[in-house]
Amino acid sequence: MNECEIEILRSIKDALLRIEKRLENIESNIQKNDKMKEISDPFKLLELPDNLRITAMAMIKIGEGTAEDVSKITGRSRPMESHYLSSLVRLGFLKKKRVGRKVVYYR
Repeated sequence: MNECEIEILRSIKDALLRIEKRLENIESNIQKNDKMKEISDPFKLLELPDNLRITAMAMIKIGEGTAEDVSKITGRSRPMESHYLSSLVRLGFLKKKRVGRKVVYYR
């Protein structure tokens, strides 16, 4: 093999290694998302800051609802609850879906 062919093979090898690493990261993220954290576990709730814990406990009561539904229980503003609910989604405690113009959160 000449030097040019060897260089091409090295670049292909590097590209394949990068692809393999990306696939591992994607697989890891999928596994994390499949393991939804149980919001009703008292120890998981204790790990949360107070503001998120109050929102999480409201979600335990209603099971499924919008930020407006949660704000009626907690007495805080809807935008604040929307932020806290989104944080709980990012942390893996809740899921969300869009129903018309509203976002519904659920476990």
